[in-house]
Order: sequence, then structure tokens, then C-alpha cells
Amino acid sequence: GIDEVVGAGTWQYNDTIAYESVCKAFSVGYNFIDTAWIYGNERGVGKAIKDCWKKTRSELFVMTKIPGGLNATEVASYHEQNMEWLQLDYVDHLMTHFPADFQVTPSRASPKARQEEWLALEKIYKSGQARSIGISHYVPRHIDDVLEVATVRPSVNQVEYHIGSGDVDGVIQKCVDEKIYFMSFSPLCGPCSYEPKDSLINGDLVQKIGQAHNVTGSQVSLRFIVQQALTKPYIAGVIPKSNNAEHLASNLDVFGFELTEAEMGALYNATVPAGQPGDADVP
Repeated sequence: GIDEVVGAGTWQYNDTIAYESVCKAFSVGYNFIDTAWIYGNERGVGKAIKDCWKKTRSELFVMTKIPGGLNATEVASYHEQNMEWLQLDYVDHLMTHFPADFQVTPSRASPKARQEEWLALEKIYKSGQARSIGISHYVPRHIDDVLEVATVRPSVNQVEYHIGSGDVDGVIQKCVDEKIYFMSFSPLCGPCSYEPKDSLINGDLVQKIGQAHNVTGSQVSLRFIVQQALTKPYIAGVIPKSNNAEHLASNLDVFGFELTEAEMGALYNATVPAGQPGDADVP
């Protein structure tokens, strides 16, 4: 379940690459896959599950998303597409991708719209077509909108978090207070822009710490979050993505070493690469 601390992400991968990367992920030991309606790759992910997943369905954790800002009818039809493309009769986790549509259309960006979408997600949960439901990019105020009407509470909020970002918009504390798992996307800051020396894959800080443990910079960046997930309540794991079997394997290999308090402190204090604010601008 959500206690699987490292999953394989598929953002920005088309069907072909998603198929390859998910099959490679399964072959090196992943059992948690993250995708979304908007990624346009669920057919590839579904085919990979069909062709390459060798264990039982209950041993696999599939997380997907529907766009934000949908009304109740749209929620049902978008999730039907998820399941058709994934060739599944249920997903383990379904989240709304954003507190509005990505264009932030006024009619699709309001507390009322979030509440309608949430109640429609609850209906999917109660039907058994999603074993758990959650939110993404939600700041504390958006979370409150949903909690006002929820009979099923969100179990996960997926938000940008990595070394350098700090707690963008004060979301981590809110999630802990509300007992919602805070899950990091972009733990290696994939889409960020930064100076090469600040890279979370091979930049100066993470490389230096990595050398002390005989691991890579990426492993340090992932371990920074995984170590919090293993030691603190309501911090969930990470979903790095790669289409390289070796990188997929090393991204999973973050349990054989522990960062010292001083190293964790240095990583907490980093201010680059910075997080991308913007979620809080959604009305």
C-alpha cells in the first residue's frame, strides 16, 4: 500500500516509453507504479502490467489521477477511461490531479468545484473501483474545502518536495496534522531549472554526502525523503522515474545506508533547487 516507499513514476513518458520503463521497473523489483489520465500513457502502463507483472494483482500498487475541476459526471467517465486504458477493474489509489483544471478556468476553480469532485471520487471509492482516494497540489486551504464535505478522507496529497524546496506553502505540516500522507513528486527535481552544481542527481552537495556512503547523488536525494518516511508519521515515499534499468535499480536501493543527523541537517537547509510556488494561486 502507501507504505511502499519507492514507486516508479511515468510523467512525460509516452505509451512506448512508459511500457518499457514499467517493464524494467518490475524486473528490478518495483511493485508501485504512478501514472495519470493527463500523462496520456495509461495504455502503455496497462500493457506493461499485463505483459510484465508476474505476481498477483494484490501485490501491485497502481496509482493514477483524474484532472482537477471536473464535475460528478466527468469524474465517472474519466475514471472509466483510466480503467479501460490500464486494463484493470480497480486502481489502488485515485487522486484528483490539481485543485482546479490546469488552465484554472473560473467555473472549474472554486471550493464548490473541489467539493463536487471530491464527493464524486468518494462514489468511486465506495464502488470499489479505487481502493483509496487522494489529492495533489493541494495547499492547506484547498484541503479544508474537501474536509468540509468529506465522508471519506483523502489518504494522500502528492506535492512537489525535494532537497532545496523546503515545505512549499506549509503543506507538510497541514498533512501531518490532518493525518493525510504527504507524498513527494519530482524528488530529483526533474522539471526544475538549476545550476549544474546544484543538481540533485550529481551536484556538489549530494555527491559529497554520497561519497561518504559509497552511493550516488540521486540515492542521497531519494534517501533524504525515504528516511523521513521511515521515521516520521504521515510522510510517504517517492516516485522517481527512469527508463534506465540501472537507474531504476539504484533508485530502489536506498535502504542499505542511513544519513547522519548532520547530513540530514545540511540537506534540510539547502535552498536550491528551489520549489515552484503556484498551487496557492488557485482560488
